[in-house]
Amino acid sequence: MTPLIVVTVSCLILGFGHIGWGIIHPVKAMRDSGIDQVVPASFHACWYHISLIFFATAGLIIWHLAVASVNPDLFVLLGFLIFGCWLTYLGTLLFYPMLWRIAWFQMGLIPFLLANLAYAIYQ
Repeated sequence: MTPLIVVTVSCLILGFGHIGWGIIHPVKAMRDSGIDQVVPASFHACWYHISLIFFATAGLIIWHLAVASVNPDLFVLLGFLIFGCWLTYLGTLLFYPMLWRIAWFQMGLIPFLLANLAYAIYQ
């Protein structure tokens, strides 16, 4: 049960963090630079979709712990989605290495989250 609580807290931190950071920093920078609305809109879509995956994982775990047992295959699917998001961001960081200074926390937290999720599923 403890690994699932760790995963839930991690997912909530990442979900709210992505939304908060996406609202505050890049949008302000894009507005100040005069970039047209297509770029900020697509940027927001990416950040919010990733946040939804984290929120869905946290919600499913809360449902699993509080109400009913959920099929572990669903956790595996969400784990693969989160891993895919992590790989995508890792690829972005390879092209834009200056982003590492703001990405180090989530790049470390996501593997920690996935390890706890895998441990909870297969224990």
